[in-house]
Amino acid sequence: MSNYKHVMVAIDGSDESARIISTAWALADGAKISVVQVFDALVGNYSYELNMGDFQTVQREFEEAVAKNTRAMLKDKFPGISAESVHFLRGKPADEIKRLAKSSGVDLLVIGSHAQGALKAAVLGSTANAVLHGIHCDVFTVRV
Repeated sequence: MSNYKHVMVAIDGSDESARIISTAWALADGAKISVVQVFDALVGNYSYELNMGDFQTVQREFEEAVAKNTRAMLKDKFPGISAESVHFLRGKPADEIKRLAKSSGVDLLVIGSHAQGALKAAVLGSTANAVLHGIHCDVFTVRV
């Protein structure tokens, strides 16, 4: 039996999300499980091509599509995770993950490490690395 009472898993909607959740599920061993997905602004990709109204529409449509896919994956592969335990947030991923983990009383965070480039590959992905700084609970990273 796990000593953890509340495990939160942070995902990004990528194909590896199910594997990260599977790892969290195994580590939870009966503990409560929450899922968080944080949407960062798409500004860098579209800011010069769209006016603000169009940008907000593109952002909203993107978030809705990813959230719909995430909900479907959770329902199909992890029916034990309730809809109330799934959080879709907007902001800086590391900041929002740490804020939710603290306010929810999480004692273990499971996060994927999407390392890119030689230096990051030797350590962690940028979001996973940023989460480690200042988080109050244990963190388990899954290399993806």
